[in-house]
Amino acid sequence: MDVLILSHYYDPEPIPKAGELARALTQRGHSLSVITGFPNYPTGKLYDGWHLSLVSRRRDDGGFPVVRTFQYPYHGRSVLGRLANYLSFMATAPLGALFTSRCDVIYVWHPPLTIGIAAWLIARLKHAPFIYDVQDIWPESALLSGMLRDGLLVRIISRVERFVYSKADHLICVTEGARQNLIGKGVDPEKLTVLPHWVDEREFVLPDRAAARARVREQFGWGTKFVLMFAGNIGLVQGLETVIEAAQLLAEEENLLVAIVGDGSDRERLIGLVREKNVAAVQFVDRQPSSSMPALMAGADALLVHLRNSQISNWVVPSKTMAYLASGKPIVMAMEGAAADLTREAGAGVVVPPENARALAEALRELARMSEEERDAMGRRGREYLERNLSKQVVIDRYEQLLHLVASRGR
Repeated sequence: MDVLILSHYYDPEPIPKAGELARALTQRGHSLSVITGFPNYPTGKLYDGWHLSLVSRRRDDGGFPVVRTFQYPYHGRSVLGRLANYLSFMATAPLGALFTSRCDVIYVWHPPLTIGIAAWLIARLKHAPFIYDVQDIWPESALLSGMLRDGLLVRIISRVERFVYSKADHLICVTEGARQNLIGKGVDPEKLTVLPHWVDEREFVLPDRAAARARVREQFGWGTKFVLMFAGNIGLVQGLETVIEAAQLLAEEENLLVAIVGDGSDRERLIGLVREKNVAAVQFVDRQPSSSMPALMAGADALLVHLRNSQISNWVVPSKTMAYLASGKPIVMAMEGAAADLTREAGAGVVVPPENARALAEALRELARMSEEERDAMGRRGREYLERNLSKQVVIDRYEQLLHLVASRGR
């Protein structure tokens, strides 16, 4: 099977799904090509060692071609800047299709929504069906992030959304709640498949876990403190001012620390907020390479997921949840809906309401007071749940089957 993957984001950007799927399919004997942009996420600055051009063609470590086409590098708060980023790649990605070979099926990673227009054009050029993997539901997610306000632009986006859904040959969504949302927007239920995120759990097996934990804690000065770690994109959607407020409520608990690891559009504002409120229990750690994350998570005592409270947050399971489960650490899930249900089902941690600093602070106190054995049991249950249901092998088997099915049907 010849597969073309289209994704706005790709390695070395910290959104690994497209690259992992491409390499896994290659290992299974399929022929792969990728069309993507130039790496600039999450800072909006072009990565070192890269130069913008209209088209660039390199080979991935997996041996397949990766075609990069021009996009305006930006990931800040400006609506115009974001539109320039999204629309520039939408316009140039079809050009990239001229530099790839034939394909039987196209896999498209969404967001942003504009990539759906590029996918439709490429599918027509290639005479191939395309599967649209809806990771974020637009325009709801753009409204939640604060990037957009309700008005004419949102109505235009809603029309584009329905157009893309109608042109896709099949759609993937992460949860049943997301599926119901798409059905409510007129998507044929027969065109929808719910497939979860995955993680390669083998990457989180450390040769000497105790030694790795000790090194991390010494490197970042954690000592004997109880450390709750948030790792990932630091954007407006994450609502991390609640986490800072919770840390402020824990000012008298000298043995507690919140470590916020990563980068994103809201990082500088949050750093300023910590300084303004003089919150000693919050530490910011620069974004780390993905290879360092298993050891970093081993060094923490619990791991945090937090999103702003909204209807859409009930439909999603942030992909970091899979890495957290694989790490074998307790999870503090400050969300409701699908992500909270998963945490409870796995017995992998504690669930608190989002944007509730007092509840989060109390959960931290509770975890810190638990014995190490109790916390280890939570982490172990989470890891076992992942191995049964969400491991890379298990989920990619299902992706491969769906790609075969859609390819066999054609457009």
